[in-house]
Amino acid sequence: MLKSIFYPTKQNAFIWLSAIYLLFLLYLGKISPLTILFAYFLETIIIGIFNALKMLWSILYGKSEKSSFGLILFFLFHYGFFVAIQSIFGFALFGIEGNGIIKEPFNLVENYSTILTLEDIKYALPAVLVTHLGKFITDYIHNEKYKKFTAKEIMFKPYVRIFLQQFVVIISFFFIVFSKAGVIAAVLLILFRLVLDLILDSVKENSKTIDFLSEKLKNEKTSIEEIKKQLIHFTE
Repeated sequence: MLKSIFYPTKQNAFIWLSAIYLLFLLYLGKISPLTILFAYFLETIIIGIFNALKMLWSILYGKSEKSSFGLILFFLFHYGFFVAIQSIFGFALFGIEGNGIIKEPFNLVENYSTILTLEDIKYALPAVLVTHLGKFITDYIHNEKYKKFTAKEIMFKPYVRIFLQQFVVIISFFFIVFSKAGVIAAVLLILFRLVLDLILDSVKENSKTIDFLSEKLKNEKTSIEEIKKQLIHFTE
């Protein structure tokens, strides 16, 4: 099963390339450990944008009703509110670092503008963006997943991934900022994210991963097929 998770394929190629690219930039000294944190922090917004695109694709070409366009606006509203609250908390943490980059956590527009104008963010952020763009094209569109899920089902999918992602970022923040092993912590963050993304990506129909997980989670109240459906739904 481990081979089916970690072995490079066309589907997970963008995940591997992104991690290798960030490690290479870190090795060359082109990006700092803190910038890697910022890039993963900004990933929350990128995930929301692509989730809205998935909803749009489902409405235009999939099984969703054409009247579902309002769901996209509703998603952008509640997801935007979620990102705003998360950003305030995140910027408060980044302000602890004390280098003057983040001064007031409630100034969201100013803080995001400051991060985007950092010299090395232009190297790190494309790695995150290309990963999601590649997955959107090679997995969601190529495998016609927009025909399997409605816009309403897609609307709440990002939250499980976001929770895991931000938990890792917050833990890594303390190691990078308050230890002398910032580079090592950044490397571990990239590697941990690589493993996490590969595991989530491996949860798909007829995969060994989903068979293993559904077997472990099976119970008298829920069938294995229903468990598989829920796993695919929450790891999309």
